[in-house]
Amino acid sequence: MRCIALLLLLCGSARGEDRFGSIVFLNSGKPEAQAAFQRGVVLLHNFAYPQAQRAFVEAQTIDPQFTLAYWGEAMSFSHPIWNQIDVEAGHRVLQRAVLLKQSSTPRERAYLEAIEALYFDSWQKGRQWQPGEKLTRDRAYEKAMERLARTNPADVEAQVFWALSILGTGAREEVNPERQIRAAAILEDLFLTHPDHPGVLHYLIHAYDDPLHAPLGLRAARRYAKVASAAPHALHMPSHIFLQLGMWDEAARSNEESYALGKEWMAREHDDLDPTRLHSLMWLEYIYLQQHRFAEAKRLLDEVPPKAGETAYARHTRQNLQFRYASETGEWSAFDFTTPEGRAFRAIAEKHFGDAQLAINLLSSTKESDHDSVSKLELDEMKAMLAAARGQIAEALRYVQSAVSAEASLATSGPPETMRPAVELYGELLLQSGNAKGALEQFRASLLRTPNRAASLAGAARAAERIGDTTSAAGYREALANITH
Repeated sequence: MRCIALLLLLCGSARGEDRFGSIVFLNSGKPEAQAAFQRGVVLLHNFAYPQAQRAFVEAQTIDPQFTLAYWGEAMSFSHPIWNQIDVEAGHRVLQRAVLLKQSSTPRERAYLEAIEALYFDSWQKGRQWQPGEKLTRDRAYEKAMERLARTNPADVEAQVFWALSILGTGAREEVNPERQIRAAAILEDLFLTHPDHPGVLHYLIHAYDDPLHAPLGLRAARRYAKVASAAPHALHMPSHIFLQLGMWDEAARSNEESYALGKEWMAREHDDLDPTRLHSLMWLEYIYLQQHRFAEAKRLLDEVPPKAGETAYARHTRQNLQFRYASETGEWSAFDFTTPEGRAFRAIAEKHFGDAQLAINLLSSTKESDHDSVSKLELDEMKAMLAAARGQIAEALRYVQSAVSAEASLATSGPPETMRPAVELYGELLLQSGNAKGALEQFRASLLRTPNRAASLAGAARAAERIGDTTSAAGYREALANITH
């Protein structure tokens, strides 16, 4: 029998906790379906999307009239922080839920109508699916979640998912502190009363994921991994804050634990498609490289051997690991790069200028018409490095200045989007041109953007020494010694 009136307070009030965090999500589903539903919601908050989807389907099997179980399954196909959505899958789920809306509570209908903004462009026109433009849907969803949260101020889940919707209304690399702090303001109030809520902790980390605000995220970062210790992504997330602060030892442990648990999940579920595990692997390599743990970083490449039938993401991960290692160590001859980017950088390092120019020309024909700002930035860096290798320093500086301007508009979440921060490269080229004072300014700017980055510390030490600032040079060298192993 479905819950009505005051009995609603009894249904759906079980705490969803199994080392994934704790929530209370009142709803009108059958009591026997609550365990699966609550598990699905905490898995959503921990970005374990395939597992969450299966939990919501389990709840639907137990109670086919469970409206919010369909809402939850549709939510599992929308990954706002990752800027991903499977519109077709979500649309199929919501088509099944439409018939249940009239028998649902007004609050539950509001949840469904909010997520319909993501999967239906115009509900008024017979609910025909028209994918439309993603940012428009994201903003419509955010507004719907705001209405739901304001109408139901005691509904913690409505507040938390509203905060997530705010964080999800922009491109992945976009810088928008106003949006981050709007979300943080909602979550900080909730943290006082719900310190074990996985979504509150998780999304606070995302809200503070930049060098300026990262100190505010330390509290959530240190708590989240303990509260949701059974979720690989929860073990990884604290490293977002640690990396922003140049806390390499803590960041390394975070990703070591996340990757190890991710492998356990993969073995248990016979699923090698989980991108979260490979995501931690790429972060771990970057962190090891900052600590000068070069042998350990190189061994990580063995974790993603080439094999028949591998996913595109696995192939991308292996290429990224090779590219990052060569870029940070200078060992370009260690790998046989198959991508134009890899061939270009290796040819520049080995002074095969004709081959480098051919690779850059190939990339220019595709990337200059591309709207991906990261691709254009990387192309400018290649052109700057090739010009510098040819001794054309003035031309190299023009290209790198363009890259620096483009980089300033990008977010700083995680390892640099390009293999080398543009502002750091600018410092190196200024040093090469004899402008040590200007180089030191750029290395300092790089360290503000990527604190305790090893190459920027080393560059700042060289630049300071050349202008006779031995005190600063010694400080940079000491900082480098403290982070390296």
